[in-house]
Amino acid sequence: MKVLAIDYGTKWIGLAFGDTRLRLAVPLSRIENRGERVFRDIALKVQELDVSLVLVGMPLTPSGREGQRAMEVREFTQRLRQVLPEEVEVSFWDERYTTFDAYSLMQGLSGSKKRELKDSLSAYALLLEYMESL
Repeated sequence: MKVLAIDYGTKWIGLAFGDTRLRLAVPLSRIENRGERVFRDIALKVQELDVSLVLVGMPLTPSGREGQRAMEVREFTQRLRQVLPEEVEVSFWDERYTTFDAYSLMQGLSGSKKRELKDSLSAYALLLEYMESL
């Protein structure tokens, strides 16, 4: 199954792509979160990569509850579902520690490079967690 992982942010959205059959995952370029265009961009990526599952990171609090950010992600995901083909499944995945994992992957990089890669590597870490759970 081909999977697109999304790390939602108000300014940038990180993306990663994986194939569960091949056990392969790669970070993709982040996209700017700018109005309705972001939904079209993600839908095009889903079509281009023949994705059957979109995995959206759910930012839970350390205690496992949903807060304000989780509500924003749910609203974003609701709007995203409207532009995706009906056969594409959309699921949430706990992303509590993916940013920490992303920074671990970026040891030794400059601050500006870390800021540039953080979103996509967070999506990548989310995707790796999902694939390891299978």
